[in-house]
Amino acid sequence: MIAVLRLALVAPVRATSALTRDRATAGTLLPMIRKSRISRSRAIPVPLLLAALLLGAQVAAASDSTPGGSANSDFEIQQSAFTGLPQTIVETCPDVESVVVVRGGQVLFEYYKSGTSQDTLRNTESVTKSILSLLVGIAVDQGVISSLDQPVAALLPAGTTTARELDRQPTIRHLLTMTGGYVAPGRVSGANSDNAKYLANRPMKAQPGVEFLYDNLAANLLAIAVENATVRGAADFAQQDLFAPLGIDAFTWQKGPNGHNYGFGGVSLRTRDMAKLGQLMLQEGRWNDRQVVSKAYASEAVRRQTPDSQPPYGYLWRVTPSASARQTFFANGFGGQYIWVHPPLDLVVATTAAATEASNARRHAIKLIRETIFPLVVNPRPAK
Repeated sequence: MIAVLRLALVAPVRATSALTRDRATAGTLLPMIRKSRISRSRAIPVPLLLAALLLGAQVAAASDSTPGGSANSDFEIQQSAFTGLPQTIVETCPDVESVVVVRGGQVLFEYYKSGTSQDTLRNTESVTKSILSLLVGIAVDQGVISSLDQPVAALLPAGTTTARELDRQPTIRHLLTMTGGYVAPGRVSGANSDNAKYLANRPMKAQPGVEFLYDNLAANLLAIAVENATVRGAADFAQQDLFAPLGIDAFTWQKGPNGHNYGFGGVSLRTRDMAKLGQLMLQEGRWNDRQVVSKAYASEAVRRQTPDSQPPYGYLWRVTPSASARQTFFANGFGGQYIWVHPPLDLVVATTAAATEASNARRHAIKLIRETIFPLVVNPRPAK
C-alpha cells in the first residue's frame, strides 16, 4: 500500500556544483508559466524494452507510519547511493538533461544539466500521447465520451464527414492502441496536421483493430475528438481536470495551424511534473483523496491491449511483458524523454534528453534507467 499520495517534499540528493545551477531546495514547486520552444515530435521504433528488469530482488516492506512507505534509515541509504550519480551522468550519459527519481512517493534524486533547473519546461515529445490517454480516461469518466468503443467520427466537429463503411470506422479504442488501420503517413503539409476532415479520411491499410501501426496523425485526430467531446481545447481540459489536481501549474501545449492542440507531441512540462504523472498512474489514477482518473481506466491503460503478435502496448502507454501482477510501463518520447514506472518497487523515473537523431540513437536515458538507476534502487551502493 502506498502511504503517501503526492511527491513528498523531502530533500533529494542533488548536484550543487557545476553539474547544475539549480538552487538547493526541495520546497514547494513555484507557480509560474513560461514559454518554451517546442520542436516536432517523431515516432520512435521501440523494441521490447526493460523486459529483463524484474530481478526478484528483496526490498524493504512498506510501512504505513513512514512517508513513502519505507523506513527513514532505508530511505537515507537509498539517497546516499545516488551521491556520485551526477558525475556519472555527465561523464557517461551527456545527452541526459534532467532526471527525477521517486520511490514510494518521495524524491530520492534530482539532476539538472548545467544551465537548466527544476523549473525549466522540457519538451516531452511523444510523452504527450500518454497524457492524451489520461484525458480520454477522464472524458469517459465524465460521460462526455460514451465508451472507448464509440466511433471517432461521432466525436468530430460538425461538418466533418467520413465516407467509410461502419465496420471500417475507427473507434476511440483503436486510436488509443495504435490500431486505427490508417496508412502510415508520409510527408504531410502543416495545414493538414490538425485538419479533422483530412485526418478522418486518410487511406486505410488494414481493418481497424487488426494491426499495430504507430501513427502520429491518429493521435492528432484523437486530440480533436477529445476537444470536441469536452467542448474545451485539450490544453484547457488538461489544466483543469488533470494538471490542477496534481499541482501542475506550468506547462505549454503546441497547437496546429487550425487551432487544435496536437496529440502526437507538443506538451512541455517540468521534470518533477512528469514524475507526478508517473506517480498518478502508479497509484492507479488516485492523487491524495481524489480519483483523478478512474482506477479501471488507469489500470487498463498500462496493461497490454495488443495481441502477442503485435508490439506490447496499452492505451498510448508502452508496457513490458512479464509475469508480474503489475508490469513495468512507461511513456516515452524521441531522444530520451521518459516517464518510467516499476510498480514492484514503487519506483518512478522521469528523464529528459536532447531531442536529436544522435541522442535518439545513443539511448543514454534508457541506458541510465536500466543499467544505473534501477540497480541502485534494487541494491543501494555508491554510484561509480
